[in-house]
This record gives sequence, structure tokens and C-alpha cells, in this order.
Amino acid sequence: MSTLLRKYVGGDKVIWFIIVLLSVASLLSVYSATGFLAYKHQGGNTSYYMFKQLFSLSFGILIMIVVHRIHYKWIARFSLMALYGAIVLLLITLVSGVNLNMASRWLTIPGIGITFQPSELAKLALIVYVAKVLAQHQKEDEPARGAFKPAMIYVLMVAGLIFRENLSTAALLVMVSMAMMFVGRVPLKYLFGTGALAVVGVALLLLLASQVTFLPRAQTWAARVEQYFHPEEADDASSYQVDQSKIAIASSGFFGKGPGNSVQRNFIPHPYSDFIYAIIAEEYGLAGASLILFCYLMLFYRVGVIVYASKRTFPAFLVLGLGLMLVSQAFINMGVAVGIFPVTGQPLPLVSLGTTSVLFTCLAFGIILGVSRQNMLQAAQERAAQGVKTEVQEGS
Repeated sequence: MSTLLRKYVGGDKVIWFIIVLLSVASLLSVYSATGFLAYKHQGGNTSYYMFKQLFSLSFGILIMIVVHRIHYKWIARFSLMALYGAIVLLLITLVSGVNLNMASRWLTIPGIGITFQPSELAKLALIVYVAKVLAQHQKEDEPARGAFKPAMIYVLMVAGLIFRENLSTAALLVMVSMAMMFVGRVPLKYLFGTGALAVVGVALLLLLASQVTFLPRAQTWAARVEQYFHPEEADDASSYQVDQSKIAIASSGFFGKGPGNSVQRNFIPHPYSDFIYAIIAEEYGLAGASLILFCYLMLFYRVGVIVYASKRTFPAFLVLGLGLMLVSQAFINMGVAVGIFPVTGQPLPLVSLGTTSVLFTCLAFGIILGVSRQNMLQAAQERAAQGVKTEVQEGS
């Protein structure tokens, strides 16, 4: 078994261990959090959603295994094609997307009736493209001025298409892309100028939310921000989710109430996705919640190790962007659960219920592990070459 694993599973072993831990946490928490959903939609079959998540994770890990064995140069070659496809799907979603939870973020695949979120594909494709553009414009001791325009055009295009229905995802995507550009030595005046314009634009949008009729969710965004900054003035309905989440966390203790013993899962809307971290904290206490937090912190550290070990710029930028996206999304989800951030609707990567999120998260992990695997192979080849050179020198 160990020989088989070594043959087909490569890359950073710590990241693989994190994936296993998060997958186990996902199955346990999804099973516990979907009881009400099972009675409402599946006739009381409480294991239905756990097995659905198990299938998603199993298929996702299979994708991960396949993708991590593909050289990153092929990912770079198809980045623009994937980005074009994602933009087309986002346009179709805006016109005929499926409305779930008061937002048209979903597209139904004809013939099989499966829904998915094109924004997940768009996030991945955009990060790959930005990494490629930054790598192409790297010159020694020179800022990457030429990378800003081609990268930012597509960043704004994709974020603009996502923005109408999902402000938090659009904002996160812009921030991650700009962080990549910062590391890629794009001049700060470009980044600060763009960031300032974006902040002013969003602020004006929230202030004039009641008059912005072309954005149906603008008033929802404004209400969430208002509730965050002035919780004492918020009505019970607007603060309900966060209040119930805080009750779950506050009542957990150090070791929690035990698996399956959550009380607040019956009161928190979407406890299996947006607020799954609160359920984990309630059932497994500070110890369990801290372990999940540590997993994402360790993931961030290992991403840094892979970036540092990369000898070429494209894989370094690629891993940096994907790692920032995954970890930032996780911190936002956990921050919302404990009241640090306004409610956003960001799932907890690899843990929250959701086939689209799980599969594209696994795809991102596969790419990260693929770069790690290539780094290890290259390092092994260099060591072997150095060993041959040493033998030749000693023989002479």
C-alpha cells in the first residue's frame, strides 16, 4: 500500500495530511449539520448529504491525484482558453442562471440537471492567467510595468461579471490578484490607484444601495455592512445568523458538546456551508476549532515553502495565488462565524457542503501539489547530477 501511494501520490506530504484532516472534518460536520435539510428534502435520510459529500471529496481527490501529475507548463498553455470559457459561462449565468438563496450564481448542465457555480472556474482560471502574465514580464532589477494592463483587464472583467451576484467573491478575487501583482513587482502606484478607485466605488454603491436598481442584492450588502458596524441598531432579522453562530461558539467550551450534539444547527441558516465553522466549534470546542485554523495556517506556510523552492517564476506565482485564495477564503469564513467580518457567504474550503466548491478546491490543491512534485523531482535530479559530478572528480 505504501509503495502504491509513493508511486501515484507525490508532492508536499504535509499538504496531503491537511487534505485528509479537512476531509474527515467535512464529513463529520456535514453529517451533523444537515439533519434539518435531510428531513426537509430527503424524507429524513440523515446520511444522504454525508454520502453526497463523500462522493464529492472522493471524486475531488481523484482529480487531485490526476492533476498533480500534470506538468504546470500545460496548465499555463491552456490558461487563456480556460479564462475565455469561464467568462462565457459567467455571461450565460447572468442571463439564465439558477436562483438559489436569492442569488443567480448557478448554471444547470443541460441533460443531467447538475448545477454548478461558474465563478469557481473563473477564480481558478484568472489566477492561472495572472500568474502567467506576471511570469512573462519579470526582468531582473526592473518593475513589471507591462504586466499590469493585460492582467488587470481580465481581473476587472471577471470580477465585474461576478460582482452583480457575489460581491465578496469579486472583492476577494481582486485582492488576491493585486497581492500577486505586488509580489510580482508591479509598481505600487498602479495598485494603490486601482485599489482606491475600487474602495470608493464600493462605498458609493453601499451608500446609494436603495437607488441602485440594476443590482438586486445591493440593499442586502448594505444591510450586512450596517449590521456589522452598528450591531446595536440592527434588527433581530439582520443579525440573526451571526447571533446564533456566536451562541454556538460561546456554549462550546474547550472540548465541545461532542459529535452530533450541536443545538444551534437547528437555528443557524446554512449551518452546513456558510456557518459550518460555528458547528465545528460547538461540537468539538476550542480544541477542534483551533485544529481547523491550524490546518489553514500550516497550508499557508507550506505554500510559502513551495514558492521558495520554485526555480521558475510561473509556478511560484501560480502556487502563491491559489494558496492565497484558499487561505483567504477560509479565514473569511471563520471570521464571519466569530463576528470578525460581515456575513459574506464564502464556504470553508474542502469542509463546507457543496460539490462545485469541493471539486474546484481539489483542482487548486492538485495544481499546488503538482508544482511541489515538480520541485522535488528537479531537486532529486540536481542531487543525482551533483553526485555523478563528484564521482567523476574523485575518479579523476
